[in-house]
Amino acid sequence: MSKSSKKLYTQHFQTRFFAPQYWGIWLGIGLLRLLALVPFRWKFAIGKILGKLLYRLSPRRRRLALANLKLCFPEKSATDIQRLLTQHFESLGISLMEMTIVWWGDHKTNHQNAFERKLVTFIGEDNLRNAQQQGKGVLILAPHFTTLELTGLFVSFLTNYHAVYRPHDNPLMDYLIAKGRSIEFSNGEQVEPVSNANTRQMLKVLRAGHSMTFLPDQRYRAKGHVEVPFFGVKAKSNPATSKIAKMTGCAVVPTFTRRLENGHYEVEFLPALTDFPSGDDYQDTLRLHHLYEAEIVRNPSQYLWVHNRWNLKDY
Repeated sequence: MSKSSKKLYTQHFQTRFFAPQYWGIWLGIGLLRLLALVPFRWKFAIGKILGKLLYRLSPRRRRLALANLKLCFPEKSATDIQRLLTQHFESLGISLMEMTIVWWGDHKTNHQNAFERKLVTFIGEDNLRNAQQQGKGVLILAPHFTTLELTGLFVSFLTNYHAVYRPHDNPLMDYLIAKGRSIEFSNGEQVEPVSNANTRQMLKVLRAGHSMTFLPDQRYRAKGHVEVPFFGVKAKSNPATSKIAKMTGCAVVPTFTRRLENGHYEVEFLPALTDFPSGDDYQDTLRLHHLYEAEIVRNPSQYLWVHNRWNLKDY
């Protein structure tokens, strides 16, 4: 999609965004913009401090994350769960600093030689390339880890792609998120996020043989959901991955991003799923859940535990 193409996200800048009701958002964005100027070597340390503040200031989210962790890791001691909870909030704080990189980083003006290219190592890059060579489009599955903001940026260093996102309920936040996640690739092509409600555009992208990132793992209560165990507990889930693959014939490549202790990242592309879709949405979703579970067990603090995935009532 060229710069002159019609935007695919829903919100555009409006003069009403200057109204007092949005001043709190502008203040928060202003603070993040200032933090974007901080040298990268300080970003992890500052992010952990922000995470500790979030831990103190968000008791409801803290209780939800704690309940989720207890649900998924019943074998862990109370001490281990508490340690994991603390680490998770530090990870959330770091994700805010990572957002400043995605929204205002060097890649925005220098994608070809961006500083951020030095931060990542790719594993299984051939799995992505082989899937793309089939020519039927590639659905890059990227579950909700706290590294999610950077996943899209890192993938853009390998290939042009379209990102699917859920529009924010607040129109200013929706505008800012979509604008921040827009990427101008090295060839001058600018690709903007596609709303997850724009099914026609999503199918069009894949049928044209292009790649698209997709976030399939959050709670889904709409018509057509399937209840499938996730960490052994039934969870209302979205079978869209199977349905999209069936309608387009695209390859499905699970992708995981990991934040390492040395300030580096790795992005792993698993082989494209074989015999997918199987024709059974339940079994397909269960298969995906098992892949997510394996990665979460490997890297538990970086999964998004503050989301009410299991629709818990009391926490």
